[in-house]
Amino acid sequence: MAAQLQTYYSEPQRHYHTLAHITYMLKAFDASGRKENAIELAIWFHDCVYDPLKGSPWNERQSIQVWEEFCDSIKPKAMTDLKEPVSVLIEATILHRLPDTLPEGLTVSQVAVFLDLDMSILADSPSAYETYSQQIRQEYLHFPDKEYRLGRSKVLQSFLLHDRIFLGEETEAMEERARVNIQGELSRLQVA
Repeated sequence: MAAQLQTYYSEPQRHYHTLAHITYMLKAFDASGRKENAIELAIWFHDCVYDPLKGSPWNERQSIQVWEEFCDSIKPKAMTDLKEPVSVLIEATILHRLPDTLPEGLTVSQVAVFLDLDMSILADSPSAYETYSQQIRQEYLHFPDKEYRLGRSKVLQSFLLHDRIFLGEETEAMEERARVNIQGELSRLQVA
């Protein structure tokens, strides 16, 4: 499966949703000192299907299907116990909020950590954020500039409307950096 995941994340339509994104999340997860298999597997599988023409929630649902088919092909009890928790983690990336109900073996803290890892690029340095925003634009080159600026602005404004972008504990500094980065991108989109 490792080779298949590498193939997925190396597809030509990807510029941000690549192995570099997975590596970024894995490094941050490792630095957190947490060792939950469900989070690590969700990191690997959450964007394995990514087609900018299809968008969300199609990509997430297809990624869940790839995960579940892999899980079913392995069959050890330890893996089957992770099937639903990992699927719920991936599904949570559709709206980037905590699900109303959680399966056995998955905690609110785990979901928050995973979602925060996925969004952590928003709170990175201004130069890393600028690279990220350019990579996202590359993934959506099929949209003309004006249409892209309007759509991207709506996405970014929706982040700012949330009381909190990051759901975990002690994420205030990340929250502040992310909001500054997002405001900066919104300003650039309006000027363009």
